[in-house]
Amino acid sequence: MTLRALVVGSLVMDLAFQVPRRPGPGEVIVADEFATFRGGKGYNQAVALARLGAEVTMVGAVGTDAYGDDFVDALRREGVDAERVVQMRGTDTAVAVPLITPDGEVGFVQYPGANHQLSPAHCADLPDCDVLLLQGEVTAAASERAGRVIRNRGGIVLLNPAPVHDVTPAMLATATVVVPNEVEARALTGNGSDDPLALARAVRTPQRPAVVTLGAAGAAWAPSDPADDRAELVSPPTVVAVDTTGAGDRFCAALAGARGAGQAYPAAVRVAGAPGAHAATVRGAEPGLPRRADIEALLAAS
Repeated sequence: MTLRALVVGSLVMDLAFQVPRRPGPGEVIVADEFATFRGGKGYNQAVALARLGAEVTMVGAVGTDAYGDDFVDALRREGVDAERVVQMRGTDTAVAVPLITPDGEVGFVQYPGANHQLSPAHCADLPDCDVLLLQGEVTAAASERAGRVIRNRGGIVLLNPAPVHDVTPAMLATATVVVPNEVEARALTGNGSDDPLALARAVRTPQRPAVVTLGAAGAAWAPSDPADDRAELVSPPTVVAVDTTGAGDRFCAALAGARGAGQAYPAAVRVAGAPGAHAATVRGAEPGLPRRADIEALLAAS
């Protein structure tokens, strides 16, 4: 049976610069390369799920500008239902400037634009789904509304709490699994540990498990039951990273797909590591979104 996925999230046009290093105050750095890519956590996760074979509906907001038109057209080409992506007058489609250094690491400047205009009213008529993906890049009120609706219907609600300062207790309460990175896990819990297993245990609650992403080191997961001490590290396939933009989004999409298909932890975490690793081998958010054949080849090779 085809997985039904719903993504309530952001759409951001990336103006990506490949730089030898990030500039200091008052310094001008000449970029080695420049390219424009469609991105945003919501867009990345929606397209990643569609390419992995899911039936995907996207809820989000863009401007009535060329970037907004481009996003709607691209979603439709990928087979994503874009009827609930609203084009808003008087605001711009979100834009980000990723600065990518030779080690593949990325820093961002972002203008949220229409993403911060998404409202609970835009989540008033949500389709049934097996899994809902939420992030922190659209308004908390819209995410909270969607999370409550799908949680009450018995669906899986995966929350990627990024940026973490925009995530509310109500969003966390609707989640059935929370997937932060190490920095976000520390911010959510106040736990300053360098031990990823300790962070995963700190993020989990008796109602939900937690998966903490660790970049090239993989992920740490902890079950919801505090009496269950099976928390463990799961390593991804080994790759040479050239651009980590959106790798966490691919991980979240694949984890949601695996859990929606009934896979248990840690097998679902292991499966999710391959799309994240593949994404880091390709420049740009959207070009790095893998298809099922890419993942199968990477898993076979590793």
